[in-house]
Amino acid sequence: MPSTPVNILLVDDKQENLFALEELLRHPDRTLFRATSGNDALRLLLKHEFAIVLLDVEMPGMDGYETAQLMRSAERTKLVPIIFVTAGDRSDERTFRGYEAGAVDFLYKPINAHTLKSKADVFIELYRKTRELQLLNATLERTAAALSDKIADLEDVNQTLSHDLRSPLRSIRGFSEVLAEQQGALDEEGADAVQRILRATARMTRMLDDLYGLLQLSAHETDIASVDTSKLLADVVESLGSDVTESRATVKHDELPIVRTNRRLVSQIFQNLIANSIKFRGVDQPAIHVSAERRGDAWQFGFRDNGIGIAPADRERVFRLFEKFGSEAGSGVGLTLCKRAVEKLGGKIWVGTETRSGATFYYTIPNLAARAEPRPQDGE
Repeated sequence: MPSTPVNILLVDDKQENLFALEELLRHPDRTLFRATSGNDALRLLLKHEFAIVLLDVEMPGMDGYETAQLMRSAERTKLVPIIFVTAGDRSDERTFRGYEAGAVDFLYKPINAHTLKSKADVFIELYRKTRELQLLNATLERTAAALSDKIADLEDVNQTLSHDLRSPLRSIRGFSEVLAEQQGALDEEGADAVQRILRATARMTRMLDDLYGLLQLSAHETDIASVDTSKLLADVVESLGSDVTESRATVKHDELPIVRTNRRLVSQIFQNLIANSIKFRGVDQPAIHVSAERRGDAWQFGFRDNGIGIAPADRERVFRLFEKFGSEAGSGVGLTLCKRAVEKLGGKIWVGTETRSGATFYYTIPNLAARAEPRPQDGE
């Protein structure tokens, strides 16, 4: 891919000197501008952006030192590299004066062609890298602004989920419960309608809770600590106590490791996968089995159940937001939350391809410790 042409300004009061510089610096990726005085050079600098200026020191009227000082005093041109070109002596006084005026280098006449080309190449490459960095910074600033807008939107949604939507929903449920408790006030059709309202508000509440959890997942940092996944599983099962008791579910597990990871995210994954197995149970009591296997520098966990299973065509879709299959029990958010949590930990999640009944969810999480020790089996 050809480079974008860069501008070079040549300043000298003698045409023959300008012609010589042009011949030495001519290249397809460069546009050369001529100026025969300091004033001409300043006018061109106001109109164009230059990668480098080759400036003759000895010129009538405004000399090279004055021109350089004026360039350095203007915001637009203060960072443009200046190479002084001079036929004068190489005294320290002239050199110091040149650097004080703003020069970055000197070339002495007669000019060595190789030296001129080498110096020009260095500053042109520096200019290109600077421009690339500026473009990258501009892109990053736009991205940061877009992210800031999205964060503000998420905060608005968060507020809506946590208060604005819950408040009217609580009112609907509360009044419906009052109606349901009034014996004989409603006929059979009215009582059925109230029960439908109560079931719908319960589903909506679960959906809001899951969406709120999804937003909270995106907002939190991923703190790392040693997590005893065996104990964590016991805590999760205890927190799901009413669901486990009501469904008469059993949760068994193999030896589970201590892993360097984020406890909150792993807990969220455990909880949603177990709750998912309970929701989508078959005719038998839910039986859930949790396993863990070391795979290189990661741990692969498996959650197997005896539920209604997942059709092969749906194994990818189940992780999409609001996708539901075979039942209205779920909100369509839980597995999406699992996928986001696993990916935030640096792993992946998928549905097993076993053909037997039920479903098995596998996911991997990197083990960030130097080693992880298996824990003795307990709580089975």
